[in-house]
Amino acid sequence: MKKFNRYAIYLISLFVISLGAALSIKANLGTSPLICLPYVCSLITKFSVGEVMFVFTLIFILIQVVLLRGDFEKRQYLQLIIGTIFSFFVDFSLMLVNFVNPVGYLNQMVLLLVSCVVVAFGVLLEIQTEIVYLPADGVIVAISKVLKKEFSNVKPFVDSSMVIIAAILSLIFLGYLAGVREGTIISAIIIGPIVKVLKNHLDKHVLKLIE
Repeated sequence: MKKFNRYAIYLISLFVISLGAALSIKANLGTSPLICLPYVCSLITKFSVGEVMFVFTLIFILIQVVLLRGDFEKRQYLQLIIGTIFSFFVDFSLMLVNFVNPVGYLNQMVLLLVSCVVVAFGVLLEIQTEIVYLPADGVIVAISKVLKKEFSNVKPFVDSSMVIIAAILSLIFLGYLAGVREGTIISAIIIGPIVKVLKNHLDKHVLKLIE
């Protein structure tokens, strides 16, 4: 099988992650941790989710620089460009899945679980290309390096923190919980382990596709 250029795979990974995030919004059971905080902030500021995510790109890069200091790779500043592309993909994905409106709790839950798998697969592709981390994942990688823990073990804790912050902001500025429900907690708990499972089973197959 002909190998794909790793940069093409990387762009695909960004789109896959954004698609999974968009599906979590459409499930309407609470957005995934990846999109939860930007989603709540978009409701507060009236900007699009993608526009808010660009602001978080800047914040996440700053956090990485502070945590890693001299160990922060210069090429990771490219996260600014990647964050811009991803922000566009998020708004584009939301437009693509605009017709998806699951009826009934069971269908909503199925869509939520599908979104978790989609996000996890995108994250796996992103990590394996070893180009530039998505800003949000870059923060998790930075924390993993500082604590000397595996990415999949740190991600649930970081995701949970994002959810708590989103819930607090939602209650303060909106007066109700927006985008934070049982689906958010489920996503925070299972996406990391799903990445680990996919990594164990698909690592070799993914690497075969990359130059």
